[in-house]
Amino acid sequence: MSLLGGCLNRKSRKKRGMVLALLLIFCSVFLCGEKEAGYASQNAGMTDIRVGLSALYGGKTQIKISNTKIGLGYCIKDSYQTDLEFASSTGFVFTPAAGYYYSLAKTYSSYANAERVAAVIRNLGVSALPVAIYRNYWRVYVGGTATAEQAEQIYAKIKDRFGYSYSVLMPDNGHRVLVRADRYEFLIDGEKKKAYPQFKALDLDGKGNAVLDLGERRYRGRIEIGCFGKNSVTAVNIINIESYLYGVVPCEMQANYHSEALKVQAVCARSFALMKVGYSADSNISRAYYLEDTTKSQVYRGYGAEDSRTNRAVDATRGEALYYGGKMVPTYYFSTSGGSTENVSEVWGMGVDYLKAVPDLYEMEPEKKPWLVSYTRSELEKKLSANKLSVGTVRAVIPQVMTATGRVYLLKIRGSSGNSILQAGTIREVFSLPSTKFKVVKQGDVPDTVTALGGWGAETIRIGESYMLSAQGSVTKADTELSQYIVAGADNLMNYPQNAPKSVDNWYFYGMGYGHGVGMSQSGANGMAKAGYGYREIISYYYSGATVGRAGT
Repeated sequence: MSLLGGCLNRKSRKKRGMVLALLLIFCSVFLCGEKEAGYASQNAGMTDIRVGLSALYGGKTQIKISNTKIGLGYCIKDSYQTDLEFASSTGFVFTPAAGYYYSLAKTYSSYANAERVAAVIRNLGVSALPVAIYRNYWRVYVGGTATAEQAEQIYAKIKDRFGYSYSVLMPDNGHRVLVRADRYEFLIDGEKKKAYPQFKALDLDGKGNAVLDLGERRYRGRIEIGCFGKNSVTAVNIINIESYLYGVVPCEMQANYHSEALKVQAVCARSFALMKVGYSADSNISRAYYLEDTTKSQVYRGYGAEDSRTNRAVDATRGEALYYGGKMVPTYYFSTSGGSTENVSEVWGMGVDYLKAVPDLYEMEPEKKPWLVSYTRSELEKKLSANKLSVGTVRAVIPQVMTATGRVYLLKIRGSSGNSILQAGTIREVFSLPSTKFKVVKQGDVPDTVTALGGWGAETIRIGESYMLSAQGSVTKADTELSQYIVAGADNLMNYPQNAPKSVDNWYFYGMGYGHGVGMSQSGANGMAKAGYGYREIISYYYSGATVGRAGT
């Protein structure tokens, strides 16, 4: 069966009108992954961006590039040049280089020259390594000991032999990386020039693409690996914005969605990335990245996640981003609204004209299905305590203020030792809820009737006497043993529970939708695309008054 509710059709698309509402039922509780992105400020002048690979390669004891041939180079003012090529049958392993070193005063123009000096020193029984400082700028470090005193003792063995007038003791600065391969061992020190080298693949995969292999995932573009002030290594992907989107769109939207919906996602993802503050292809050891590969920014899994369908959507919208009032603006998007999107002011308290609530009744299965989350009293108290909210013994959970779209704006927790008020922006986080569109139900708190809105106006109907209309047009009586009832209104949907907790120590959260509800509903966009709308029409519907324009990429 399918929803019968207010929806946009081809005849009424200009009016954005709503159809009359009927009562209908969903019986299953279904959770789906949330996909959303947050606010970012404008900076759209670059073609290459920095993406922190924090999901798998952030804060690690070691990172391995498995390619057999890589190039080392530096990016200066967004222009990259390879300085040196390495070959290794075993790949390249990057680890933090803690310890104390003496730096020989002399500088060298190449790895080969620095390595020749380091080899001479090693023949004397002293640890010495060539060090990449910057483009055509290498040094030799001696030591690598646990204490400064040990480093001094080691340096004393070679000081007279080389006759250098001075050297510098290098303490552990949190910016050195040790690189090991079958035939190479050298240090990277990004501190002096505030930059790390970037590595690119020189060998090709089976499809003829130069891709960097980090084990679990592979990436186009270049990889920068540094400590960034910590005693661990983190990988950063420096990649063209369009190539980046190849690895984002199939992770944020199912690749089997309609092609027009995929184009919507490509434009939204591109706008988000271009609006993210502080990105640059150049290295920055003080801040490795502003954009990362998790839901904190956008989910990005690199080359291995690419799909030909989503790649075509990216190519078809190349360079396009969201504009409002002549300026590029941030995109918000999420999985499913449950009948209506939300005004941004009701979620994050800011007024943005193009982020207004709109009816969203084209949402597709299975994302539109309702959900249920159950908590015992002790579980609720643990959730509150973990978020530094203590009310003693929980007595009541009360949706205190509701938005016009049926979402909880203020949630009151009444306890034995006090009360806490949670705002919309924190409710989902504290209680791990898919959305804020929910009802809180306790023992004995199930309605016997619901209000249905139809051509006759509003009417109160007993739940056991309710009917549903299937997609095929058949009408059947509601099964009173199902878990939830969904009422489709003129511009929204609401759910009503059939069952309540049997214990006074339990609370049920009955809800609809997945995500914050602001901006584009991915499920709704797919439904609109299947109904015949183009991607620009879908974007203009969810982002009121905004248009698609060409970014400076």
